[in-house]
Amino acid sequence: MRPLSRSVLTAFSLIAAMVVLGPIVWAISTSLKATNQIFAVPPRLVPTEATLDHYRRLIAEGVQWNFLNSAIYTVSAVAIAVALGAVAGYALVRFQVPGKRLVLLIFMGAMAVPSFAVLLPTQIMFNFAGLFDTRLTLPILYAAHVVPFAVWMTRAQFSSLPRELEQAALVDGYGRWEAVWKVLLPGAKPALIAAAAFGFLYSWNDYITATTMVDTPRLRTLPVALIFFQGFHGRDWGALMAGVVIATLPPVVMFLLFRRYLIGGFSEGSVKG
Repeated sequence: MRPLSRSVLTAFSLIAAMVVLGPIVWAISTSLKATNQIFAVPPRLVPTEATLDHYRRLIAEGVQWNFLNSAIYTVSAVAIAVALGAVAGYALVRFQVPGKRLVLLIFMGAMAVPSFAVLLPTQIMFNFAGLFDTRLTLPILYAAHVVPFAVWMTRAQFSSLPRELEQAALVDGYGRWEAVWKVLLPGAKPALIAAAAFGFLYSWNDYITATTMVDTPRLRTLPVALIFFQGFHGRDWGALMAGVVIATLPPVVMFLLFRRYLIGGFSEGSVKG
């Protein structure tokens, strides 16, 4: 690569990093500022005196329970979606399923439909079934949205694994499910983690579905609860930015821990899918 091209690429990379990281750094800075420093002129990136008052106020108002709600809904949805996706993906690869192509087209179509486009009929159905505004509402909806993606990813991963692995396990005396659990699933780990990461990010960050399908304050997720942190004369930006920092930590930690599997899983799905 020529020196000029390398310099231009480096400059664009730095600009992109500033665009992405700038709002995050400013949110952290604002969450640590005293209220009278947030709108100081000229603005200061580093607070003159850092304070944790905004975080203490969030805890006093019960934000930890909204955090727990989000965690429960997200983990439940991811577990359901990945389990169903793995079973369906395995079946589509290893068995002669009637209408297999049609099933795959349906899953692809489901991925193309945004969740907010079907919120009204979904709300009507959940009202009729008695599932509206309950602890089961969001895990079911999140899992339903993530399952097609999980099927697509696991199907691609299972199709790349040789059948001989499974056949050797069956010859050694394993049952089919035991062979899948002990032999195939470890080989499909990148796709499973990639599907879980997609489900985690979608479920954790969702706002529209959680706002529409849940009314009870004690059932609210963290993104919805943050909207209600307002002062008497306007929005309480210090508390809001503190909540944003808290809400951002789990996805960041998840990515840092599983980035190697995420890159491999998404690459495998894009090539084999």
